[in-house]
Amino acid sequence: MIERQEFLSFVLGGDEYAVPILDVREVRGWSEIRKVPNSPRYMLGVLEIRGEYVPIVDLRMRFSLEPAQIGATTVVIVLNDSCGQPLGVIVDAVSEVYDIRSEAIKPAPALSVNIDESYIRGIVSIDNKHLILIHLEALFDVAALNKTSAKEALCER
Repeated sequence: MIERQEFLSFVLGGDEYAVPILDVREVRGWSEIRKVPNSPRYMLGVLEIRGEYVPIVDLRMRFSLEPAQIGATTVVIVLNDSCGQPLGVIVDAVSEVYDIRSEAIKPAPALSVNIDESYIRGIVSIDNKHLILIHLEALFDVAALNKTSAKEALCER
């Protein structure tokens, strides 16, 4: 078992979340994206990055928050799923990188209300705040989103 792991944290609506740093391909400033018709509401379109079309999703919308308001700190974090498929997520801001001991990660609380918490890997308390660790593949079907963006890219040629 991994004893320590680094996580990249980001902010959404005032809360701090994190993904494993090894899943992060790059962090990019905001740039215009191409819309993809008939895609999920939270998928805003695709971005061409070095010849590859990457689906871009609004993580705020996926979390049932108000859609992202693009500003000076808005960034796209390009992640890889376990199969190496890319996915760009729009976040309010990137915060920092944390080196977290595995024993510091507490399981997501069991909620009595009907909320799917399967996307939460765990919660860590750091500097009097709580960091929610995200399980990307529980939130999105990255392969399906990539398939949608690839079809759209072929239609534009």
